[in-house]
Amino acid sequence: MIWFRAALLAVVAGLVVVGLTQVAARPEPLELATPTPRPTSVPLPTLAPAAVVSRISRATPAPPVVPTRPAQPLIAVVDYAFSPGQLTVPVGATVEFVNDGSDGHEVTGSGPGGAWRSGPLAPSERYSRQFGLAGTYNYVCTIHPEMRGRVVVQP
Repeated sequence: MIWFRAALLAVVAGLVVVGLTQVAARPEPLELATPTPRPTSVPLPTLAPAAVVSRISRATPAPPVVPTRPAQPLIAVVDYAFSPGQLTVPVGATVEFVNDGSDGHEVTGSGPGGAWRSGPLAPSERYSRQFGLAGTYNYVCTIHPEMRGRVVVQP
């Protein structure tokens, strides 16, 4: 009976050895050279919808082109201050003072061209002054003397 057990053990050991050598000798499964890409969630470009043109829009002419004037330098008189407190402009520029406050104000200044005065400005009124000479022009609200400002005119 010992020889039977030894033979059985030898057969089992042989099968294990053969099985292990077969597993080790088996080639790896082939990998695909390029993996299949996953679907993307980015929308594809599409054509723009065709424009709808009504009979009225074909019959109505386009409005004429109106050129806009260049922005004019502006100083806002807001309550008890000038905004901006100092403004730099080129020679020949026209500066507009606008009373955006709720009280009346007056702009009186002096500079290279002499003294100038706006007169009383009620709320929402405007005063424009052209600065033709280079230099510094200091101005004040004579109604509220703590309100001061400056225009610097550069050549």
